[in-house]
Amino acid sequence: MKKNVVENFDVVIVGAGIMGATLSTILSEIDKSLKIKIIEKLDQCGLESSDGLNNAGTGHAGNCELNYTPEINGEINISKAISIAEKFEISLQFWSYIVKKYKSIKPETFISKSPHASFVCEKKDIQFLKRRYILMSKEPIFKKIKYLARFEEIKKYFPLLIYGRSKKKEIAMTIYDDGTDVNFGELTRALIKNQVKQKKLTLSLNESVTSIKREKDLYIIKSNKSESKAKFLFIAAGGQSLSLLQKLKIESAKGYAGFPISGKWLLCDNPEIIKKHKGKVYSQAEAGAPPMSVPHLDIRKIKNKEYLLFGPFAGFTSKFLKKGSFFDFPKSIKLSNLKELITVCLANPKLLLYLIKQILSGNSSRLKHLKNFYPHANKNDWALFDAGQRVQIIKPKNIFSGKLEFGTEIIYDQNKNMAALLGASPGASVSAASMLEVVEKCFLKGNQQYQKKLREIFPSYGIKLNDNPDKLEKVRNSYRKILKLL
Repeated sequence: MKKNVVENFDVVIVGAGIMGATLSTILSEIDKSLKIKIIEKLDQCGLESSDGLNNAGTGHAGNCELNYTPEINGEINISKAISIAEKFEISLQFWSYIVKKYKSIKPETFISKSPHASFVCEKKDIQFLKRRYILMSKEPIFKKIKYLARFEEIKKYFPLLIYGRSKKKEIAMTIYDDGTDVNFGELTRALIKNQVKQKKLTLSLNESVTSIKREKDLYIIKSNKSESKAKFLFIAAGGQSLSLLQKLKIESAKGYAGFPISGKWLLCDNPEIIKKHKGKVYSQAEAGAPPMSVPHLDIRKIKNKEYLLFGPFAGFTSKFLKKGSFFDFPKSIKLSNLKELITVCLANPKLLLYLIKQILSGNSSRLKHLKNFYPHANKNDWALFDAGQRVQIIKPKNIFSGKLEFGTEIIYDQNKNMAALLGASPGASVSAASMLEVVEKCFLKGNQQYQKKLREIFPSYGIKLNDNPDKLEKVRNSYRKILKLL
């Protein structure tokens, strides 16, 4: 494509990850007339945070992640876990709709059943887990969660956790059998390939955005390959979203900054070990650790091969993307977000100490952490692997300081003609709910046909499934059959 060619689109999406793929799919389903383009700087789709080994692949449904049920002033709050579980149900409905409609998208290529468990071995953590279980088991959305406290019960599910562990020490686990393992990279590529095949999408790879500006009612996106004009712009470039957002200088993004955290896994591909651990087991994070560093021992299925991952171990690099530049973080520091960065660093000394400790830790320290899960772990079975980059959101708290925000956040311009997604986990798992929010805020505008189509894609549209147990069971039975999760 010639550099001076200007193309007009209804929608331009920057970033070919799971978020961009999901938004473009939903939009093309509710309105076939929309002219949509995705711009991706790499030579393939879904190679950063969405890629198989760059994340845990946990279909985050709030049932095993202990950081989603914090204890505050002696009370355990499970509201975030319920919210995430509701949002993951939206994703499952969306994926089943696509699989049912397009026979070329095979569920076995991106999703499989994988039990989700929470495992603890300290007295205070066992007490916490039992109280958490009592609360969660009362909620319809977590109805099937089970509590295990006997060695033989846990060994039946996860032998590696028991081998070499003293029976004098108390342990406990909650387990949810209907959890999932999701390859978001394969899903991303399948969604985009399908749209290109259906001629609903223009995909441009190896295209790097150099500037973005607003001109009347249009966004002008210039790159190394083209110039595009868009009625609506969505920035979904992972860690790079912040840098692109800063080019626009919109009021709603003022004061936002990002702090990059890298991740590393210990990876095992020994089939004799893998066959003894068929699920995802999470535990409590270390004091001061960010939520993305909650330790877990996970089964992963990547292109019909299974792996075990343990971690993630946090680190620091100034890159915002795994294949980014070391100048990403320094270039993102502006006068407009300097006070937010400084005050957050001063207010979170435990996080900084934790990161320093992780950076300085060697393989012997990592193996020690692994042995808390798997006492018989042999260092020869595990190799260190770089996971994806995560950029934690820093945003204004008040006129004097900033605050560290965990999770995902969507920023809009004043007229809802632009949206940008920032943040990390549980991002990919709640991608359908996040992109449904974008559609509702920026495209719906009372359009009855759009609403009708959304109810077709999302059978629970507008309904809180946890408050409607009969609808929850009906919806689950439907998508489980389509996605082969029975």
